[in-house]
Amino acid sequence: MSQSTPLPTESRSHSDLLRGAKAKYQASDYQGAIVDYTLAIAAQTDDALAICCRGAAYYKLGAGKNALSDYNRSIALDPKAAITYYRRGSLYYSIADYQNAIADYNRATELQPDFAFAYSNRGYAYRELYGEQEALIDWRFAAKLFKEQGNLAQYQHIVDLIDRITGLDSSASGMLS
Repeated sequence: MSQSTPLPTESRSHSDLLRGAKAKYQASDYQGAIVDYTLAIAAQTDDALAICCRGAAYYKLGAGKNALSDYNRSIALDPKAAITYYRRGSLYYSIADYQNAIADYNRATELQPDFAFAYSNRGYAYRELYGEQEALIDWRFAAKLFKEQGNLAQYQHIVDLIDRITGLDSSASGMLS
């Protein structure tokens, strides 16, 4: 490399690296996202969100140990970031560690009480451990939040799930109003 050719971190700012990493992640280029997140983290080692996002890219590639390591590091740097607990909970769920998944979804909802996806996913973990009746409580609340937040696709998905379990038309009955 000649002296006139800048190193990647010299030519791209931390925020440029994060934008590039996010774009690559959204385009399902998870390996490319990991490279950019790693460069951004090298430039700013205490960026908990970048570490969490790199963990998400590792998770998408099936590198659960790397994802867990990043989630744990991110939580150590910013223990009030609900998204990191949510993502770590999803990783735990994917390996059938439902107790830890529930604990992380609990923490995510404590930190962000309107986190509809955390309630929804906790419902799935509850179903695995305790059955559908326990899950229904979270799914009903998640449906209510999805509706309030204008996420009608997720709202309908959860309502359909509830209806399959209960045999009722939840939206028509007013149960989720």
